Amino acid sequence: MSEGKNLIAIGRSRYLYDGIKHLLEKGFRFKAIITEEAYEEYDIKHQDFAELAEKNGAKFIMTKTLRFDDIAGIVQANKIRAAISANWKYTISKKVLDLFECGILNFHLGNLPDYKGNATVNWTIINGEDHINGNIHKMDPELDAGDIISRKAISITPSTYIADIIRQAEADAPALYEEAVNKVLKDPKAHVVKGSVHGLRCYPRLPEDSQINWSEPVENISRLIRASSHPYRGAFSFLNNEKIILWKASVIEAKEKYLAIPGHVVAVQKDKGTIWVACTNGFLEVSEIEYGTNVVPAAEYIKSIRSRFKYIPNA
Repeated sequence: MSEGKNLIAIGRSRYLYDGIKHLLEKGFRFKAIITEEAYEEYDIKHQDFAELAEKNGAKFIMTKTLRFDDIAGIVQANKIRAAISANWKYTISKKVLDLFECGILNFHLGNLPDYKGNATVNWTIINGEDHINGNIHKMDPELDAGDIISRKAISITPSTYIADIIRQAEADAPALYEEAVNKVLKDPKAHVVKGSVHGLRCYPRLPEDSQINWSEPVENISRLIRASSHPYRGAFSFLNNEKIILWKASVIEAKEKYLAIPGHVVAVQKDKGTIWVACTNGFLEVSEIEYGTNVVPAAEYIKSIRSRFKYIPNA
C-alpha cells in the first residue's frame, strides 16, 4: 500500500466513525485514531473508536489536548499528508495543523463561511434557512475559516426535524471525506469555496433556550420544536406547573379571526390525537408530547380547551 494512503483521524461522532470505515474500504489506512468522551446524544462512543483502531492496527489515543509531540512521530514515520476530523471540541494549534501538508479535513454542518461554531444545525432551522450544507473544510487556526474542499446541500422544509438533517448528513459524510481526501492529495490547494475568517458565528444553546415563548409567531415556535427534537432534549412548556416536552408539531393557519391568550389550547382532536394551541398569529397543531416519562399523542393527555401552556421565565 502506498504511503500516500496513510491518514490520521481526529474527533468524535458517527460522521467520523463512518468516514473512517468508508475510507478503509477505499484502500486508505489509518495510523492513529484520536478521540475524547462523546456527548450524550452521540450514538458512537470512544469504545467504538478504540475497537475500530484495534481492528485496523491504528494507534488509539484518548486526549483533551492534541499535542505536537503525541503525533509528530506518527506523521513523520508514516509520511502522512492529511488527516480527517469531526466534532473535535478543542483548539488545535497551528504547529499541529502544519504537520499535514494537505491539511486536517473537518466535517462541518453549516452554510460556511457563515454558521461557524456551535449548534449550527439548531440555529439553521431556527433561522428558517431552506438548506444546510455538509462541508469538508480545512481546519484553520481561526474557527471554521479554512477552505471548503467538498460540500453537499441538504434541503430544509417546514416538516424537517433536526434528526432528519443529522441522518442525511451521516449518510453524506463518508463520500464527502473521500472526495476531499482525493482532491487534496492530488492538489493540496484544491477547494470549491475559499474560506474566510468573516461570517456568522453561532454560539452554544443551553437546555433552557428550548422553552417555548407562546408570544412568538407560530412559525418561530414550530422551528424551535423541530430544532430541539431528538436527539436533543426537546422544546418544552408548562401546563398546570408540570413540564411538558413537545416533540412533534406543525403550523395551522387560522381560517377565522380569533381571540385567545397565547399558549391556550383551542381545540382537542381526539380522532387525530392532536391539540391546537393559540399563538400570536395562528395555531400550532401538537401531535406528540412527553410528561414525566410518558410519550403520548397530545390529545391523550390534554383533553380540555380550558388548558393553557405557560412560559415561566428562567425555568
